[in-house]
Amino acid sequence: MRASEVLKLLLYFDVFSHPLKEEEIRQYLGVPEKDIAKLESALQYLKSQGLVNFFEGYYFTGTDRTKVSRRKQANLYAEKRMKTALVFSRIISWFPFVRGVFLSGSISKGVMKGDDDIDFFIVTQPGRLWISRTLLILFKKIFLFNSYRNFCVNYFVDSHNLVVKEQNRYVATEIAFLLPVFNYPLYLQLLKQNSWIKAYYPIFSQSGDLDIEKEPFFKKWVEKAIEWFGDALDDFLFEKSKNYISHKFSAKENPHFERSFLIEKNELRFLPNSQHYVVLKSYKNKVLKVWDLIEKADADYHIQNIKV
Repeated sequence: MRASEVLKLLLYFDVFSHPLKEEEIRQYLGVPEKDIAKLESALQYLKSQGLVNFFEGYYFTGTDRTKVSRRKQANLYAEKRMKTALVFSRIISWFPFVRGVFLSGSISKGVMKGDDDIDFFIVTQPGRLWISRTLLILFKKIFLFNSYRNFCVNYFVDSHNLVVKEQNRYVATEIAFLLPVFNYPLYLQLLKQNSWIKAYYPIFSQSGDLDIEKEPFFKKWVEKAIEWFGDALDDFLFEKSKNYISHKFSAKENPHFERSFLIEKNELRFLPNSQHYVVLKSYKNKVLKVWDLIEKADADYHIQNIKV
């Protein structure tokens, strides 16, 4: 157990002002029972060097103890919002060609602030992603007045395209923490096909306790009706949606357009606020700022090999 691995984990979650319990650190790093003493030793070393602080059962970087109270409040608010998230998860699972519904973003980590949206990661039947996505967007616009608060559907893949191409700590965290609420076996398949995340989270995964097992009887009938013209319709909606999204956002001052959007026939990543880029940049800056202070503790690990 290297002090650097513990510190990198804490620095990453500090981007979100999210302190961690020792048990969480152990779970996320995949520390076996026999190595708990090594983890505790690493934490003590980091504390002695002033790189990590401990307050009310939580470890964090910096000196701001209010992070702990803010996290506790965020935990309570996420618990309160989970009921709404499960209601909309069930509704999404009713839509034609939806094969998996997973909660992502802040609520999947059990924390939410007052202005956070409920984010969904949706898996569709191959060749029907854009039909599912269009129907869900129409539902949001018509019945939810285009509100994202309870219904932020910003990531779609189809079930034949589960391997996420971009591989870094941000993406690994989002995959590992996905909370399966419809089709737990598909969630396990997603983890298996993205085994690269084990470099960051060796054994951590979410349980299937919230899994919705039943689908409404009418879903199959609607799907059969659409199948008559499904290929042509999905192709049409893909082209129209791609042109609309590209035109709407590429015209803005967004130097990270390609990193914020992925618009393909079998995948849609829709992150107009460039959060992905902002988080990774902030995290890397945090790592580089303190790395020289723990080089002696990790003599076999060099700054140029930092995995961020």
